[in-house]
Amino acid sequence: MSITRKSPTVSVFSQAFFDSLWILVACIVASFFTWDEDVSFRRHFADHIGYFVSFVIVWCGVATDQRVFSSHRGDTIVNLVVALLKAVVISLVLTSLLMLFFTQRPFEQEFLVHFGLWSALFLLSFRIAIRLFLNHVRSQGLNYRQILLVGGNERARHFVEVLRSQGHYGYRILGFIDDDPERASYFEGLDVPYLGDLRDIEILPMKHVIDEIYVCLPVRTYYETITSMAHLCEGIGTPIRLIADFFSVRIATSKVRQFQDVPLLSLSPVPEEHLQLLVKRMLDLAVSGFFLVTIAWWLFPVVAILIKLDSRGPVFFRQERVGFNGRRFNMVKFRSMVINAEEIKAQLAEMNEADGPVFKMRDDPRMTRVGRYIRKFSIDELPQFINVFLGHMSLVGPRPPVPAEVAEYTWDQRRRLSVRPGITGLQQVCGRSDLDFEQWVELDLYYIDHWSLAEDFRILLRTFQVVVLAKGAA
Repeated sequence: MSITRKSPTVSVFSQAFFDSLWILVACIVASFFTWDEDVSFRRHFADHIGYFVSFVIVWCGVATDQRVFSSHRGDTIVNLVVALLKAVVISLVLTSLLMLFFTQRPFEQEFLVHFGLWSALFLLSFRIAIRLFLNHVRSQGLNYRQILLVGGNERARHFVEVLRSQGHYGYRILGFIDDDPERASYFEGLDVPYLGDLRDIEILPMKHVIDEIYVCLPVRTYYETITSMAHLCEGIGTPIRLIADFFSVRIATSKVRQFQDVPLLSLSPVPEEHLQLLVKRMLDLAVSGFFLVTIAWWLFPVVAILIKLDSRGPVFFRQERVGFNGRRFNMVKFRSMVINAEEIKAQLAEMNEADGPVFKMRDDPRMTRVGRYIRKFSIDELPQFINVFLGHMSLVGPRPPVPAEVAEYTWDQRRRLSVRPGITGLQQVCGRSDLDFEQWVELDLYYIDHWSLAEDFRILLRTFQVVVLAKGAA
């Protein structure tokens, strides 16, 4: 958490300006590689100028969301590359959707591939070049920010070790202040001099160049002192940053957010990349809508006829499931079992082949002849595109459980409900019915902890392979 004066950052506008230039160059290069000599190059480029304009507009928002425009002084170059590539992919997807929606032009796959690749190459090369230049400048003793540490303890020592682990961060430690001089022992071997007690913070900025102040004191004990320091630093315009590792958590990530004038420290064990989640929802709508309009209208009647000819009962099976954060909804599937399957299930409890609060039988006697076929190739799951379109589910996510299963969940297992459930997920591409319940939950939690749009695309591609080969289907 930091307190500093708010002012427009010139570097943000300059970065956006130079990024726009590189995106324009990428558009020109992409136009050249996709140019058909039947028309002039000028005309061909003019036809694609809308992609450039849309991409720049989207890029400014996405790059801000992904902190591409922020100072990466404290990040590794890997973090910078990942953030930029994520921003390019998201911007390209949103640009494609915008152009498709507003211009009704056909999807120009070749141009978009070139445009995306060249944009990523130019933007990444530009930023890496700047990073290498700054590293060289800092190696010459320039472009450093001098910081003062407040408090001597294990937390402060760890922070110093992190700063010293990478020279390119560009920080110099002036020293530390603490009411107990003996706390200098925490910095043994790190060359961090003791500069005085906590009251000396009022005079040190007049004696030394201090660009930033980092507070490593325990908040509960030193609340009043830290508050006074914050007011003092706000008055002189020096940023003060609080080492905010207040809680020892296993998987939750922490972020400082602002709710109007209320600062909030957020600890979240689930994805909070709101822009990426918005893209995920837009893709859910686009894919489910496309499927329902172009395929479902003729496929569903065919499957319905086969189900009706094979056994009596309704075509669709509706069952209450538990979704995002415990929300209840009716999931729709093609009926693959006899109409009294739920009643028979109680009689088959002793034959359950799965552990945990789920029921699985490889040779389930409740299955109809058509049901075995549509279950094998996951055709029974296709009506769930309706649930995806309505927002109950997503294309990718943990499978939605029934309420009776959730009632038997442990506290940790309930974290499966912290994201929107999906038609497919890691469980479907890593064994399906061959997995036991603990493995199933472990895969779902791994997906939640490591979620990304790229991971969703990878799961969708693997799902297609698994479904075609009918691997692990019960």
